[in-house]
Amino acid sequence: MSKKMLICLVGVVAAGLAAWLAFERAGSVDQGGGEEPAVAASRAGREVRGTSAAKSPSSRAASGRTSKSASARREKKATDGAQKANTREKPILSQAEEDGEEDARTPEQRALEARIEKALEDESLEAACACAPEALKCPVAEIRQNMVDTLGWFGGKALPELTPFLADPDDDVRESALGEWTSALADMEDDGERIAAAERAMGVLDDEDMLEDISSEYIGVDEKLAVESLVRIIEGGGSKAGVDKAKETYEFVTGDEWTDAAGAAKWIAEEYEPPEEP
Repeated sequence: MSKKMLICLVGVVAAGLAAWLAFERAGSVDQGGGEEPAVAASRAGREVRGTSAAKSPSSRAASGRTSKSASARREKKATDGAQKANTREKPILSQAEEDGEEDARTPEQRALEARIEKALEDESLEAACACAPEALKCPVAEIRQNMVDTLGWFGGKALPELTPFLADPDDDVRESALGEWTSALADMEDDGERIAAAERAMGVLDDEDMLEDISSEYIGVDEKLAVESLVRIIEGGGSKAGVDKAKETYEFVTGDEWTDAAGAAKWIAEEYEPPEEP
């Protein structure tokens, strides 16, 4: 075979190989929806990483500053509303006959007890709330407990009337009130309403453990909302324990030591960053 013919043969083979490779590449693109598998996989990986980055928490949240009640709120939003007050099973209220104290109770106390029971039976929020101030002053712990159970059944709508029972002198009533208060708070989805409820509670409490639980409501919410509420507690002249916890929470939220309301206003003006829109 001459040298010229050999060169022509090599050229034909090379052209054929190039055509075959081009055909195979085109087939891969068609089967992969317009991209080679390796390219598609690489792009998918970038998209996954990009989505994760977009959803990553802020540095403040990533540092562990999240709220137990915020978790409860997220769980609450995922439900179909089955836990709302008007679908809850009604509590069984204590009866004077069962307590063996019927004779020891005054006619006014027995009448109050009957009104509380009737309010629950009629599912009347207005009637239940009307009983709360008198029940709060009642010396009979079982009647106060009935009031807490009844208000708790109505959920967040009765939270202002339930809040003073967080400072009840009876341990069982106080702990029950905290349980109902926490449950009612989980019904609330608006941070402003939740902070307003926490503010009322911290203004009346002196129990450090309860204050610790309630102060967690200030973590993970809009910082301006939290700081302004904490200032009102500190400046409002509530219990010493409540004011001390508010100062501690302020320092946790802002990273600055509490000085006065002017210092808090300065922090908001200079350091506050509004949350990003979801």
